[in-house]
Amino acid sequence: MSKKDKTGPESGVPVTTGLGSEPDLRQRAEARLAGQENPGMAAFMSEPTERLVHELRVHQIELELQNEELRRAHESLEASRARYFDLYDLAPVGYLTLGDADRIQEANLAAATLLGSSRDHLVDHPLTRFILPEDQDIYYNCRRELGSTGEPLSCELRLRRVEGHSIWGRLDISLALEERSDQPLWRVILIDITARKDGEQDLIDTRERLRRVAEIAELTFWEWDVSTNEVFFPPEWWRQTGYALGELPLRLGDWTALLHPEDRKRILDHLKHFVEAPGTPGEIQYRLRCKDGIYRWFVARLEAIRDARGVLARVLLVHQDVTRRKECEDQAVRLAQHDPLTGLPSRALLHQLADHMFASARRSGRQLAVLFVDLDKFKPINDLYGHQVGDQLLQAVARRLRDAFRAEDLVARVGGDEFVAVLANIRDGDDAARAAHTAIEALTPAHRIAGLELFSLPSIGISLFPRDGDSIDGLIQRADIAMYHAKQTCPGHYQFVTEELNQQARTTLTLESRLREGLKREEFRLVYQPVLDTKSGGVTGVEALLRWPLADGSEMAPLAFLPVAESSGLIHELGHWVFQEACRQHQTWRQNGLPPIRVAVNVSARQFHHQGFQQQLTAAARMAGVDPTALSLEVSEAALMQDPKASRQVLKELKQLGVLVALDDFGMGYYSLGELENLPLSRLEINRTLVQRLSVEGRMPAIVDAILCLGRALRLDITAVGIENEEDLESFRHRDCDQVQGFYLGVPMSGDHFTDWYREHSAVVQ
Repeated sequence: MSKKDKTGPESGVPVTTGLGSEPDLRQRAEARLAGQENPGMAAFMSEPTERLVHELRVHQIELELQNEELRRAHESLEASRARYFDLYDLAPVGYLTLGDADRIQEANLAAATLLGSSRDHLVDHPLTRFILPEDQDIYYNCRRELGSTGEPLSCELRLRRVEGHSIWGRLDISLALEERSDQPLWRVILIDITARKDGEQDLIDTRERLRRVAEIAELTFWEWDVSTNEVFFPPEWWRQTGYALGELPLRLGDWTALLHPEDRKRILDHLKHFVEAPGTPGEIQYRLRCKDGIYRWFVARLEAIRDARGVLARVLLVHQDVTRRKECEDQAVRLAQHDPLTGLPSRALLHQLADHMFASARRSGRQLAVLFVDLDKFKPINDLYGHQVGDQLLQAVARRLRDAFRAEDLVARVGGDEFVAVLANIRDGDDAARAAHTAIEALTPAHRIAGLELFSLPSIGISLFPRDGDSIDGLIQRADIAMYHAKQTCPGHYQFVTEELNQQARTTLTLESRLREGLKREEFRLVYQPVLDTKSGGVTGVEALLRWPLADGSEMAPLAFLPVAESSGLIHELGHWVFQEACRQHQTWRQNGLPPIRVAVNVSARQFHHQGFQQQLTAAARMAGVDPTALSLEVSEAALMQDPKASRQVLKELKQLGVLVALDDFGMGYYSLGELENLPLSRLEINRTLVQRLSVEGRMPAIVDAILCLGRALRLDITAVGIENEEDLESFRHRDCDQVQGFYLGVPMSGDHFTDWYREHSAVVQ
């Protein structure tokens, strides 16, 4: 070994101890030696010896210093180790060290306590021994992921204590490599989370119970932001309404649009009041249109949600579907207010509904009728065949009565075999008599019950509002008296309160019966009065006039039978016949060589507004083989005024068919001139009464001049009806009236007579 490779005292190089740096250790040794040296001894030593002794002394002191540092380091290490194990054992969480095959190598006191075992019984056992079998996959998955990523992971699973109980634990697992071993070690921090898991489960259970309660009670909630009008609905809202998440209302207006129209204003007013006074309790009940289009009933409780300043910010609405409850309530009310045997309204509901009908009649100035119906011979049937058969008979009578009256009429059972009907919106006693007659006809046929044919004719008493009384009780009482009189004098018939009405009703019904017979026997005839052009004198058309010849050779005036036909509904059958006959006559004239002559037909208000009116007209034209333009219609102002909007639509459709429409008797009604301008009319017809005033007064009435000017302004033809002399004709010709009609020009005549008249007149005109 060379000199420079030597170490130790001989080399003069400090010995390395590994504790501190050599220069520092040397300096400390030199300093300590300086305090220990005896200066007197240096005189007995040579310089090399002195230097050697000095180095030895320094080296000795260095060793002492190193030993002191080692002792202090060992003491510090032992103290740290003691502190570590104290902390390790006393830690509030469990620590485990796992080796090969997940066997526990180390465990602190907390881990042993948590697993309910001593540390000796934990060591060398696999951790999976303490994990419930159904949760072991959670642990293995966590280990595999940790092995692939190397990143610490956590998992929550159930641990099995030694005594058999299980707890919830969270395992924080990390991977560590011991310096002295190539085998991986797993560091596991074990925390008892049983309390948290129990709390979470309790919360889940509570929420589930609340959800089930809300579902059973059909409860849900939503919020309304009063400042932005935004609304917030939970996804669960679909359970009650059927609307999916993307279909939920976003603003209050979207929600109110779903409310039933009858509830909308009331609910908005209630919400507004609640915002103005949020401290007051709030509850609303409304109908909401659900996804299926059906309205369901909801009741909602309103709660105010305030911001930090105490100002109302949102409104919480907890609402419940009460549709079934409302249906049950309605059913209970219906049962309470309806006769359980027949289902008709009871006496109590009769009074309630009749009061509304009376109030409406007072406002509109219309009449009502009360019919008191009593069954003849019902008691003998009930006594002879028993109550079961009697009950079935009453049910059958109730069904027939419901069908005999109109939908707007009220029919109720007020006693054993007694019924009351309240007729709405009648025009006069004839309507009431006709309704009573219909009811009697409906109840006259035999009732087939339990193999029996039972007859029980009704006797009916009739009272009128306001003529015979002003209250339902008073009118029922008077109708009851009239019914009793009918029962005594002529069972199976009806009787009014007064004899005057009885006579009028008998006359009307007799005439109605004659009308039906006349239609069946084809007793009616049409006559035709020509309409002439004032300038050329040529025939521009004819007006068809209805006649009813009687067996004695006389005729019944249209003014006598047309009102009865109108009120009874026979006007539709009669009007259809008129259309057919007018079209047939038009075709006959064409076949006889006459040019196409337009036939004007008068149409009543009831005809004009009937839904089958146009079908009747077109069917009659098709049957006769003529075009609908062969007919023109004359409609009164009153007919058009009944429903101006509907009238405009009918006139528009008639115009599309090419059918001309004239406003009949213009100048005697009250039609708005503004409305007149919007109607697709072709002609105005000046009323006969105004024309006759020309002969009486010797001058043209101002209103006639006004009508002529109006017709020219609206580009409508004008026809003057009732021309009786040459002066009348000249007056209208001088004023450029388009057409004239009257006895002076041509009397009403049959179709055959008109053929001859037309040929003669045409020869004269030419």
